[in-house]
Amino acid sequence: MTETSENEIYSAFAGIYDDVMRDVDYDSWAEHIIRLAKKFKINVTSVLEIACGTGVMTANLAERGYRVTGVDISPGMLAIARKRLTETRVKAQLLHGSMDDLAALRLEPGYDLAICLYDSLNYLLDETSVARAFEDVFALLRPGGGYIFDVTTEYNLMHNFAGYTFAENFEDASYIWENEYDIVNKICASKVSIFKRGDRGYEKFVEVHRQRVYPNSWLKDRLQDAGFEMLGTFFNMTEKPVSAKCERIHFVCRKPK
Repeated sequence: MTETSENEIYSAFAGIYDDVMRDVDYDSWAEHIIRLAKKFKINVTSVLEIACGTGVMTANLAERGYRVTGVDISPGMLAIARKRLTETRVKAQLLHGSMDDLAALRLEPGYDLAICLYDSLNYLLDETSVARAFEDVFALLRPGGGYIFDVTTEYNLMHNFAGYTFAENFEDASYIWENEYDIVNKICASKVSIFKRGDRGYEKFVEVHRQRVYPNSWLKDRLQDAGFEMLGTFFNMTEKPVSAKCERIHFVCRKPK
């Protein structure tokens, strides 16, 4: 059995990630992001996708004609993203980096839009990291550029994850996903046991993924501290206002002109 260290999450899981996420409607998600940008008159030709994973959204947006840079902390996820771009002959830049240290990548500022989707921001477990992530995004946007990201909610974790175990079998792999939610510290710990078929049979890998819930008011304050203008928060993948039973909240903000 291989136990995955904290800074290597999504190493073994990367190989089955697209299978696990097969029901996600990336086309609708891309259209939702584009629609939100247009709603607030953010003209977009260049996109910085933070925590781009296996590059599905990166490729989707690039195919629509946007100039996309994807960043992810997982080498395994990026390897799959590169393979996807090669196979589809789609051009995009992919970089290895952390969402709370984008400054280390020394990217050229001037992006029209930065996005960070599928509750990736919740993987930052301390407040300093979140604040730094917002500051780094702000620095990379052009004046008037937009920042759209989503976060999971405590309602979602309490009703759909806490105490639940999920399992699936694929052709050459399977997984067991066990979830616990610490309501005091607002952290959901997901222990993922992955079984992959190899030359000598199956090998077991264990990863623990942790996500932290942050209050909406706190996130808005940190965004404003970073210099952003708040434009709106939205219920799931709609343009409706956030409610108590919201599972995912999309934040939309802008760097002032």
